[in-house]
Amino acid sequence: MSREELNRRIGFTEEQLDKEAEEYENDTWDASKFGKVVMGRPSLADEEVKPITFRLPVSKIAALDRRAAREGRTRSEELRLAVDDRLMKA
Repeated sequence: MSREELNRRIGFTEEQLDKEAEEYENDTWDASKFGKVVMGRPSLADEEVKPITFRLPVSKIAALDRRAAREGRTRSEELRLAVDDRLMKA
């Protein structure tokens, strides 16, 4: 991803980033305008989440990874979608 594309995605121009960097370097930066800093990954749900582990044949894992890549998703995202789809049909 190019720097310009990243800037577009986060909604900043190069000039805005330069201004923020200058304020930060001069210790005049107001971090509160960006909201509270939260460490770690964003939560996936409004409740506690736990990891699960299960085994699959390597051929199914490869197929899963191909589909995820084709759709622009991670393996975990693809698995969550599959579980959601199955639960919706229950």
